[in-house]
Amino acid sequence: MLIASHSERRERNNEKIRILLNFLKEETYSDYQTLKLLFGFKHHKSLYDLLDKVTRMGLIQKHTLESRASKIALWGITNDGLAVVLMPDDKVMPARFEPSKITGWSLDHHLDNQLVRLTLEQKGAANWINGDRSTFLNQFNVKHRPDGLMTLPNGTVIAVETERRLKTKARYQSIMASHLMARAEKHWIFVFYVVPDEQKKRALQVIFDSITHVIVKNQHVTLEEKHRNVFRIYTAEDLQKMELNHYA
Repeated sequence: MLIASHSERRERNNEKIRILLNFLKEETYSDYQTLKLLFGFKHHKSLYDLLDKVTRMGLIQKHTLESRASKIALWGITNDGLAVVLMPDDKVMPARFEPSKITGWSLDHHLDNQLVRLTLEQKGAANWINGDRSTFLNQFNVKHRPDGLMTLPNGTVIAVETERRLKTKARYQSIMASHLMARAEKHWIFVFYVVPDEQKKRALQVIFDSITHVIVKNQHVTLEEKHRNVFRIYTAEDLQKMELNHYA
C-alpha cells in the first residue's frame, strides 16, 4: 500500500507539472493569483511548493517585475519546459519567457486574458485559442484579431476581447465591422467584451450605442438590433456570476 500510495502521489504531482507547463506553453508566463485559479489550491504553500520544484527542474523561471507603484512575481516557461510538452504537430517552437520584453500594459492585458479564460473554463467553456498564436493565424483570415476564441458548453464559439483601456469610436467601428464579417463567415457567433468595472462597462456601451453604421467591403451597413446583439459587454464580476449552460 505504501508503494502504491507513493506511486499515486508521484503521478498526481507529475500531472500538476504537466497542467502547469501546458498552460504556460500557451500563455508563456503568469502570476501567482492566476496560477492559484488554474489549480484551485486552497493553501498558498501547495502552489509555492509546486512552483519552486518546477523552477529547480529548470522548466520554468521566476522573475520579479518592479515599478515605483508595485512589485509582482511572474513565472514563465523555459525552452526546456517547452520541450517537455511539445507535441508532434507543433511545427513552430512556442515563445519562451523573456522578462525583458514585458511592459506594464502588456502584463495587465496578458493577465486579464488569462483571468477571463480560466473563469470561462471553470464554467464549462473550452478550446481556448489565443489570437496572437499561430493556431489562430493559420485558421482565420480576419482584419482584426480578438484576444482569443472559446467554445461555450452548447458548442457556440465566441470571440473574447479584454478591454482595460478604451479605444476611440472610429477604432471600435472598424473592429465591429471585422467581427460582423467573421460572424457572417461563421467563425464565431458572439463577442464577449470584458472590462474591469461598471464605469468602463457603461462607457463602452455608450460608445457602441453611438455607432450607427459600419463599413463592410466599402459599403455602409446600418447597424440593426441583430448586429448589436452580437456584442456582449461584461465586467469580470459578471463573468463569475454567469451560467454558461443557459447562455443564448
